[in-house]
Amino acid sequence: MKKKFITTAGLLVSLMFMSPITALGASDKLSHGSPQQADMDKETLSEIDILVEEAIENDVTPGAVVLVAKDGRIVFENAYGYAQRYDMGEELKNPKKMTNQTLFDLASVTKVMGTTQGIMKLVSDGKLDVNETVATYIPEFGQNGKEDVTIADLLTHTSGLTPWEPTYLYASNTSEAKEYLYDLSLEYETGTDRRYSDFSFMALGYVIEAVTNETLDEFLEGEIYQPLKMNNTFFNASEKTNRPIAATSWGNPYEYKMVDDPNFGYYVEEDADTFDGWRDYTLVGEVNDGNSFYSHQGVAGHAGVFSTARDLAILGQTMLNGGSYGKTTLYSAEVVDQFTSEQRYGQGYGWELNKSWYMGYSHPEEAFGHTGFTGTQVVFDPVNDLQIIVLANKQNNGQLPSGSYRSTGTLSRNIADTVYESLEQ
Repeated sequence: MKKKFITTAGLLVSLMFMSPITALGASDKLSHGSPQQADMDKETLSEIDILVEEAIENDVTPGAVVLVAKDGRIVFENAYGYAQRYDMGEELKNPKKMTNQTLFDLASVTKVMGTTQGIMKLVSDGKLDVNETVATYIPEFGQNGKEDVTIADLLTHTSGLTPWEPTYLYASNTSEAKEYLYDLSLEYETGTDRRYSDFSFMALGYVIEAVTNETLDEFLEGEIYQPLKMNNTFFNASEKTNRPIAATSWGNPYEYKMVDDPNFGYYVEEDADTFDGWRDYTLVGEVNDGNSFYSHQGVAGHAGVFSTARDLAILGQTMLNGGSYGKTTLYSAEVVDQFTSEQRYGQGYGWELNKSWYMGYSHPEEAFGHTGFTGTQVVFDPVNDLQIIVLANKQNNGQLPSGSYRSTGTLSRNIADTVYESLEQ
C-alpha cells in the first residue's frame, strides 16, 4: 500500500517500502485532542453514541466504554449504560453506572495485551526464540508427542493442543494444572491446522514463568504495565483496587453447560455436578474463565487480566509507536512487525488479522486485534495510527435460551466502520 510523502527541506521522503509500525518510529505519549486535529469528522464519530445506545436497548450489553485514538490523540472516549445491571438475574434497583474509569475482565484479550506482550518482551531482549521448542524452556512439556512443538506453534494456535478442557476437574492449583497440561497428548498433528486454543496460551504463560523465574502476573506487571504507568491493569482486580469493575456473569452457567451438555460443543466424560466449586454469585473483579479462576487462582496466560480502555490505549500506542512510549521502551519495532505480520493461517503471533466481523470492513490489511468472551474488542491500525477499543460487559445481561451470550462483534464492527467513515470526510 502506497503511503503519503513528507517534505523536509524540499526533500521528498517516501515511506512506500517501510512497514507501517517501523515508519512511525515515534515514542509520543497519548494526549487528548479533537477529531478535527486528527482530520476526523466529529459528527460522524458522534454516531457511535447511537450505535451503543441501540445495543443497550436491544439487550446486547448493559454497558460499554468506547475509546478511539488517532495520531496519539484520544479523540473519542465515552461510557454508556451500567457496569452492573443485574445480580444473579435480579435487576438492581440502583444499577451501577459505567464510567470511563471502569475496569473490565478482558477475557481472551489477555492473550494479546498480557501473554503476547510478555513473549514480545522476552524475544526483544534475546531471552526467547519463537522457533525453539517449548521443551527447550520446559523439559517436562516434551512428552506424549509434544517434543517438537515450538513457541511459534503456540502463538499461532497450530500446536495441536486441545482448544479447551475443564482443568479444574483435575487440578486445583497452578502446579497441578501444569502437570495436567504437560501430560496431555496432541489432538492433531502440529502445524496441520489452526484450532484456537486456550491451552496454547496457558502453555505460553508457563514458558514466561520458566524463563523469568517469576509468576506471570509479577512479570507482566513489573515489565509491561508498571513501566507504562498502567496503574489499572492487573490480575485478580478485586484484590488490587477499589475502583469500579464491570460485573460479568451470574456464576458460571456457561461453563457448567460446556461440561454438562455434550451437544454444546464439547464432550466431557465427568459429571458436572461432581465439581463442587461452581460459583453461585455475580462475578465482579473475579475472572469469568473457569480454567483461570479455579486452576490458576486468576493468573493464567489465556485469561485473567483486568484493565480500563485508557490503560489499553497506552499499551496500544506503545505498539503503534514501534515499542516505545515516552522514555520507556518495551521491545523493538522489528519484534512488533514480526508479531503483527501474517505467520500461519492468516494469524500473526498472538494477534488476529483481517477479522472484519469485529474490525469492520474498511480496515487495512496491516490492522491487528483480538476479542474477549466477556465482550471486549481491541483493534490497532498502524497505517492510520489508529486505535479502536470497545469494552462491554455483555454477560451481565444473562444468557440466551440456547445457553450462549449475545455477541458484541457486530457492535464493534459498526463502531469501526463509523470510525473509518469519519476519516474519509
